Order: sequence, then structure tokens, then C-alpha cells
Amino acid sequence: MSIPQRGSKDLIYDPFYEVLRKEQNWDFLPGQLYWAHVVYPETYPIVLKLISYDPINEKKTLFAMRYYNPGDERHYPVKELNLREGELLYVLKGKKRLVIVLARVESEWYKIENRDECFLCAPVFSFKEHHSQEMVIRTQALLYPSQFYLPPDTNGCPNESAVRFELVQPVIRNSLDPFWCSAQKQQPVRISSEVYWVLLCHFLKFLNGKILDERTAEYMNFYSEYLMDEFREINPPKAE
Repeated sequence: MSIPQRGSKDLIYDPFYEVLRKEQNWDFLPGQLYWAHVVYPETYPIVLKLISYDPINEKKTLFAMRYYNPGDERHYPVKELNLREGELLYVLKGKKRLVIVLARVESEWYKIENRDECFLCAPVFSFKEHHSQEMVIRTQALLYPSQFYLPPDTNGCPNESAVRFELVQPVIRNSLDPFWCSAQKQQPVRISSEVYWVLLCHFLKFLNGKILDERTAEYMNFYSEYLMDEFREINPPKAE
């Protein structure tokens, strides 16, 4: 990755998105966009507490939504719900939104045939009116460790958005639906390989506080300084 000159159009990763072939809908390539059911952590765990259990007819087993209390996990296995001893059913809020596939997750922890495929995904959130222009620019300038900017594009993310690393989560294949940059052509889309590499470097910085690749770190620092200089030139600080 070369360091661009000030004023160069190459300063913005070009191309940012890559349109794929229709038959690649289910390829789950690194950086590919999908719709997924994304959940958000609660301030305190909410569980379906076992109220009554009918071992003869498990469909008559009753649960109630409750804040977790120690001891709630002490119950018999519930085969009907595939609930093992010590396991709980958690209640979480969520929303179907865009995600970017970071990696395919393969685990040998359980030796189960035909196990569901799982993918590590980063959810995408659109900027709203209450977000200031400075926040958007600072996100674009890679100044927020937990956020990565996605520009709006007819062949990419439809809205000006940000990937949120603090909500990265595993998603089962059956919870993913293809995202198309064109409803007519039904063509899938991914961020370009270069952008994906910068995203990964920024993600690693979020995790450990530094960028491991020195050349990319130099590029990202230059990019950040350039954008903020441009922003300050257009929006000079108010005199006190």
C-alpha cells in the first residue's frame, strides 16, 4: 500500500466496494456484506426462568422472563428446547441489519456431524441526524478505535455508516441473508481487499492498542491527519 500525495484521489480507498457475481451470494468472502440478526447486550442478564416442568409432556413446560438470579440454572434438561443441565435461555434485544463477514468460524470443540456453519461478523450502523459532522469525519479519519467508516454507494452500503467493533459477534449461517447492491441484478458486494486489510488493522488496534503492520500504520496516520486538517480548514475553531 503506497502513501498517497495530498490532494490525490487515491487518498480515499478506490474502489471501496467490489461487486461480485450473482452466484457468489453464499460465498461468505472476507469483507462480504450480509443481512443478519444482530443482538445487543443488556445491562443485566434477562433469562427465561423455568417455572414448571412436565417431564411427560415437555411442551407444557412454563417459563417466565426474569432478571437472572443465582440458582436459575439449576434445572433438569429440557429436551424439547435442547436445553442442557446448567444452560439458560437468554432474552436479548436485536435487529436485522447489515454486517460484514470477518471470518468463517470452525470449531472442533463439539464433534457434531452437519453442524451449522458460523461466521464472525461486524455489525453496520447508519449515521443519523443527531450524529455531528465532526463525529462522522473523525470516524472516517480512523480516530475512534471501535468504529470503521463505510461510505454510501449505489454499489455498496446504501447509507453513510460505521462498523462497530464492540458488537462483533458470531452468526449462524441460517441467520444470514444475502445483501444485494442491486435488487434487479441481485449481485452481492464486499469491501475491496485493500479496505478489508485496513479494517482488520484498525480492528487489531481496537483489540491491542496498536497497528501491527508498520506500513499500514503509516498510511492510516497520514490519512487521519489529512482528513482532520481538511475538516479544520473548513470548520476553524471558534475564537474564545
